[in-house]
Amino acid sequence: MKSKKIIVITGPTASGKSALAHALAKKYGSEIISADSRLIYKKMNIGTAKPTQEELSEVNYHCLNLIEPYQDYSLGKYLENAQPKIKEIIEKYGFVFVVGGTGFYLRGLLEKLALTEIGPNLELREKIKNQSTENLYAELKQKDLNNKWKMHFNDRMRIIRALEIELIENKQEVLPLVNNDFNDFLTECEIIWLGLNFDLRDKLRAKIKIRTEIMLKAGLVEETKLLIAEYGELELLKKTIGYAECLSYLNQTISSEDELLDRIIISTSQYAKRQMTWFKTNENINWLNAESPNLLSEAESLIY
Repeated sequence: MKSKKIIVITGPTASGKSALAHALAKKYGSEIISADSRLIYKKMNIGTAKPTQEELSEVNYHCLNLIEPYQDYSLGKYLENAQPKIKEIIEKYGFVFVVGGTGFYLRGLLEKLALTEIGPNLELREKIKNQSTENLYAELKQKDLNNKWKMHFNDRMRIIRALEIELIENKQEVLPLVNNDFNDFLTECEIIWLGLNFDLRDKLRAKIKIRTEIMLKAGLVEETKLLIAEYGELELLKKTIGYAECLSYLNQTISSEDELLDRIIISTSQYAKRQMTWFKTNENINWLNAESPNLLSEAESLIY
C-alpha cells in the first residue's frame, strides 16, 4: 500500500461532501483542496456555500477566493493553484483531501489528462449561439473520436467548451498542458475516491430545498444585489445557480419569493442530475449513503 494518499470526496451538490471532508480533516489534521469552479470567486459566498469563518479557522482550505468575479479563470490556472498545494500538504501530513463536484477539475487534476490551455473562441461562440444544444452535442460526439469528453447532453456550456478545445487541438496550434512532474508524483499516491449520494432522488431534492431555504434566509438576494452594484450583471452571475434566479427575481421576471425558492430548487436538482451522469463514468468511486448515521466511520474504514 502506498504511504501517500489523496482522498477525493465528491458527490452531487448538497450531498454533504464538504461537511464530511471538514470533519475528517479536522479529526486527522490535514488540509482541504477545493475542486469547485465557483468557490474560486471572491465575494460569492452564500450562493456557493463556502466554508464559514469558523470552519476556516479550524481547517486550512485552498483554491478558495482566488479571483474577482469579472476575471477569467481556466482549468490550467486551477492546476497551477492546486497541484503544488497537494504536493506540499502530502509532504507535510502524508495525505490530503480534495473536495468538490466539478468533474472537469477533478479529471484534470487526478486523471493525468493531456488537457490544453485554450482561451474562449468568441468567433465560434457567436457562430453557434443559435444552434440547439442537441445539435452541438451531436457535433461534439462526431469530433470526439477517442471518447474523451464525458458530459450530459444538455450541458451546453461544457459542450461548447469541448468544441473550442477540439477545434484548436485539431489544428495543432497548442501543446498539451501536462505537468509531468505532478503526474509522476501521482503514481506515488494512492487515490481514494469517496462519493456521497442518497438512496432515493427525493431525499436529495429535500436536502436541496433545506439548503436553498438556508441560503435565502442568510441573504442570497442581498448578496446578489451587492455583486450587481459592484460588478454589474456579469455573465458569471447569469450562469451560476442561485445568483441567476436572484437576478431574475430582482428584474421581476420571477414574481415572488416562493417562485424564487422553487426555481433555485429545480435548477439545483437538474445540476445534481448532470453531476451524477459524470460520476457514473468513474468506476473508482466508493459510494456511501449520505444519510447514514455511521457516515464518518464508514468513510474512515475506506481511508485508513
